[in-house]
Amino acid sequence: METFYIAGIVPESAASGGGYSVYFADLPNVAAGGETIAEAIRNAASGLCLAMRGLAAQKAPIPSPSTLAEVREKVRIEREADGLPCPEDTVYQYIPAPSMDKVPVRINISLAKSLLREMDAAADLQGMTRSGFIAEATQEYI
Repeated sequence: METFYIAGIVPESAASGGGYSVYFADLPNVAAGGETIAEAIRNAASGLCLAMRGLAAQKAPIPSPSTLAEVREKVRIEREADGLPCPEDTVYQYIPAPSMDKVPVRINISLAKSLLREMDAAADLQGMTRSGFIAEATQEYI
């Protein structure tokens, strides 16, 4: 089952630079925004992904998503605490959370022999298996 978090996408005044700021009531450390709503949504998805993976890496609890009413209230409170208005045209968008499924899946890949040797040597130096090395490198890249 896919999980969604609600992002509050707040239009900023021209005096403060314009664009849109993104708030996640359940993940207050996510910072995202954009010049357009579409860009803000893309950046919100990236920020949510980074935050969730960071929590997983720290083995920290993943918060349950709040309801729309809860998100509206939390965004309003956060904006007021910062001395900012919460405009009526704030957009609330459901953003899918990344899958946190860590069940290994067997895959078949092709690599140049020289790259495979280098990868295995690097994995050995770090005390890792080939699979673990590929998984960690992929996670870093993403």
